[in-house]
Amino acid sequence: MAKKTAKELKNIYWEDVKVGQDLPEKSRAIDTTLIIAGAIWASHDFMPVHHSRDFAQGKGAPDIFMNILTSNGLMATYLEQWAGTEAELRKMNIGLQVPNFPTPGNKMAMNARITKKYKDGKDHLIELTISGDNSMGPHVVGTAVMALPTKG
Repeated sequence: MAKKTAKELKNIYWEDVKVGQDLPEKSRAIDTTLIIAGAIWASHDFMPVHHSRDFAQGKGAPDIFMNILTSNGLMATYLEQWAGTEAELRKMNIGLQVPNFPTPGNKMAMNARITKKYKDGKDHLIELTISGDNSMGPHVVGTAVMALPTKG
């Protein structure tokens, strides 16, 4: 299969979105590999609660759990994949709620809703509320601002 160029990839345009619009949900399996790779490889977070089950259990957790940098990365990727290659994630603020454990079958369902649409100088921006929920409830909640391309 031929690799798609940036112009062939889907982009979301500012003119085509509206306040109150929900983004399509996307789920990601939460497993041990993702948690450990996100902590150690992607974010260099060597805190043992993110890679040592024995250490995490010694601290009272049932298992290792995801760090906030991995959660941030998953949410940013979700938004960027929805918006396309011409969009730019300008700001994201998230807060952790319940942990993401590698429980068999556990998934994080990522959702967002456009809450504001505005212009700032030459920029065409949207503000979104975002959440990533697992089987125990909300894992992350927050807001994001994205610059979208325009058709004109």
